[in-house]
Amino acid sequence: MNTEQKKTPLTEEMIDRFPAVDPHVHVPGTISPQTAWELGLRNKLIHMEKDAEGRWIVVDGPNPIGTLRKDGTHSDPVGKYSNLFIAHGGHPLTFDGNGKPLNLDYNYHCLADKPDIFSGFDAIQGTTQGHRHCPGGIQTESDYRFVMHAYLESCKAQNIRYSETSQNITIAEKVLYKDLPSREARKKFFHLCKEIMDEFEQSGVALRFTHCANKTGASGVDKPLSERASEWADWLQEAKNEVPGVFVGMTTAGHEKREIEIGGPRAMVEGYQRVSDMGLGCEGHYGEGAGVEHMMKAVELLPKGTRFAHGYQVIELPAAIEKIRELGIPLIMSPSININLGGVIHYKDGKPHHKLQRDPENGELIFDTKIAIDRFTHEEKTVKIPKRVENIENHYIEKLEDHPIWPLMREHHLPIGLMSDDPQQGGIDYKIQAKQLAGLTYHFPKGFQPLTAEEFALCNLNAVQVAFCEPELKQKLVKNIKGWMKEHAIDVKHLLLS
Repeated sequence: MNTEQKKTPLTEEMIDRFPAVDPHVHVPGTISPQTAWELGLRNKLIHMEKDAEGRWIVVDGPNPIGTLRKDGTHSDPVGKYSNLFIAHGGHPLTFDGNGKPLNLDYNYHCLADKPDIFSGFDAIQGTTQGHRHCPGGIQTESDYRFVMHAYLESCKAQNIRYSETSQNITIAEKVLYKDLPSREARKKFFHLCKEIMDEFEQSGVALRFTHCANKTGASGVDKPLSERASEWADWLQEAKNEVPGVFVGMTTAGHEKREIEIGGPRAMVEGYQRVSDMGLGCEGHYGEGAGVEHMMKAVELLPKGTRFAHGYQVIELPAAIEKIRELGIPLIMSPSININLGGVIHYKDGKPHHKLQRDPENGELIFDTKIAIDRFTHEEKTVKIPKRVENIENHYIEKLEDHPIWPLMREHHLPIGLMSDDPQQGGIDYKIQAKQLAGLTYHFPKGFQPLTAEEFALCNLNAVQVAFCEPELKQKLVKNIKGWMKEHAIDVKHLLLS
């Protein structure tokens, strides 16, 4: 925000009435604890009984989640579906007179051997959607429609006019239509998504899908990352041929350090380029874990115009900030989920700092080498390992005022868009986040400037700018925002308003 720009305070009514644009939301991330609970009941993963004293209790089964492997281990790390749930505040579940859970919440500490919240969050996603840990919460086409209808009601309640939802296409063959040949399963799924998109349209919500690929070993796919990326491009070509305009791009997600271990962005370049050549959008989750260097490698290698989700770790390197400014492609961020899942910024001597050593003359990374065994060929190979800067500290983002979105937007004037990411699993709904950022439901320290109406409008215009939908829809979304701005006497400059 420029210093000469007005700083109009946002009110709850202004946020409620805003025709919002959510450019990045994961379908499994929309599954609320209540929806997940109902999926468990629908598929007999849990049921309610009364104990000897007449109190309602939840019982697992008769149907199991996951599968039992030959070695005696369980394919689903959660073990029992009921382990997904807890009451708000970490309390045991309690029920009303009809056996309905009270104050239902997800149990992000559902993995006994991994106490960190991110691992629990990842397990919850893989179980509730079920495409990684089959069978899980979603098991049928009816279940998928149920989940998407619940999300539609959320969009309507929040006045979200555009949502770009990420969905791993493998759910078609692994879950929804597992009795069909893989290609036929995908074809049927593409048409299901078209039907759902039309249902959203009838309610005034424009919906588009992206294929969300897990780029790490957590996917359970034992293929080189380059081969998997080519396969993702194949699927999107199928989708474009079968139902054009429904799947509008590709995004890749997963633990950044684990991606580095299996090839990093370089391994996905060919697949990404094929997607770009189809005229579809490209996005990557970067700059939220492994450090700014990993993100900048992706910026260097992936197709021109690739959009980046999160990206807040660019605060660690002035050259990265300048590069993003030169590109002119808005970063899309969700501060709430970064805080909830342990987002980290690397620090040195009390300031954000890149964590890898660079040559002082040319700025290039400095490497050591070691011998490693290739996981697929089992042959020895030489691997370059970047040298770390000494005395680097991890600073976890614990408060909204400490999130890099503020200096990146206000001091460095980078274009930022807002997203909900995973509103019901790890994050919060789009409009709830907006009200926190505006200081309406969150207490900022004295003297701190909460999100203004001008900034909120710009964030949504930035989101429209990087959305993967067709130009005609973008014009309609901009028109909606302009109407809100006129109603509230908000004046900003943006290329979409020229």
